[in-house]
Amino acid sequence: MTDEQVPWPWRGLDQYAEEAQNSEKVGIWLGRISEGLDLIDYMINLATASLNETAKATNVLAALACYTRAFRGLRAATILATSGLYLEARVYARDVYESASLARMLALRPDKADSWMLANRWIKDNEVRQYAENFTAPGMPIQDSAYRQYYQLASNLHHPTARACLPLVLTDASKPCAPQLTSDYNEDALSNSLAEIALECGFVCLTMINAAAGPEVIPPSWRQAVAEYVAAVGAGADWSHLERDWQAEADRFADLAAHVIPADQLAALLKEHPNSLDNVRARRDQD
Repeated sequence: MTDEQVPWPWRGLDQYAEEAQNSEKVGIWLGRISEGLDLIDYMINLATASLNETAKATNVLAALACYTRAFRGLRAATILATSGLYLEARVYARDVYESASLARMLALRPDKADSWMLANRWIKDNEVRQYAENFTAPGMPIQDSAYRQYYQLASNLHHPTARACLPLVLTDASKPCAPQLTSDYNEDALSNSLAEIALECGFVCLTMINAAAGPEVIPPSWRQAVAEYVAAVGAGADWSHLERDWQAEADRFADLAAHVIPADQLAALLKEHPNSLDNVRARRDQD
């Protein structure tokens, strides 16, 4: 089949994928992304199991839905990047940023989760940003927060700005216009896109820690894996605030688990306990 016979959506992808697969640099970043997705997958499955064992609180269900969207967005962005669609991959990366940030807020704000889910209210990202910046940039001018700076950078690519669109038709001012309807393989451009997606994986993981009732309820082994992951994909940044005595964390987690009733036993306990709401009501009805 000639190139012209290949349907436009898939034209040139085979050749691009072959070159990408032969790149050691690209392979390293794809491995990092897979590692990050494994971390997110673990927490999504953990939250799902807990949710299915208890009453489905709106804040937990809403956060789980948004994190699932973020997970799928990371996969989609990776597929687009490895197809040569770098700009489009970054558009999806911004969606991941918004979804994970909203998930964190909905998990901690049941009133917002009720409005989002029951009233189908769209919560504008400006509201989510203001909420996030209250604890991600304490004592720092809002315009200087890393959260807002990345959002502005991503927005410049997400929207059809000149900065985002002109490079698609004019790569060199001294040369004629040449619309890039397909992509030529560019290892540096691909690696940069994949590096950004890997960092997004780390961001999603960190929001998951923030979204929990407290970090102590999350397995320390997972938090340690996240700390090591972001240090690897974000080399050069200061991640010292994530450092812990992991053995001490593990001991505290084990002690907590030994004194907390597992979620799958709560229903039976409430049914049998004399002072549960249903049993108190039953006694009053008898009186």
